[in-house]
Amino acid sequence: QVAPEEFKTSISRVNACLRKNLPVNVKWLLCGCLCCCCTLGCSLWPVVCLNKRTRRSIQKLLEWENNRLYHKLGLHWKLSKRKCETSNMMEYVSIACYLLLFNRT
Repeated sequence: QVAPEEFKTSISRVNACLRKNLPVNVKWLLCGCLCCCCTLGCSLWPVVCLNKRTRRSIQKLLEWENNRLYHKLGLHWKLSKRKCETSNMMEYVSIACYLLLFNRT
């Protein structure tokens, strides 16, 4: 079982990563939307790249947390893509899975 303090620390690290990256992504999105007609959509590429970079950094952070603590407890955190309940858009959610360990003898 994960101690509440450890879980809170892990979630705080993910939130800090998002807090650091989200304002930059939003500014680029606004600029991209304003210039979208003039650039034929090319002004949105920085947003796509920044979102991909943010997703990769969270995946690396979750992998580090898994190696540091959660794999020892038989858990595995990962990002998973799923459809939003209220619209046709996709979102990323973090999922904790139990690792099934099989001993081969």
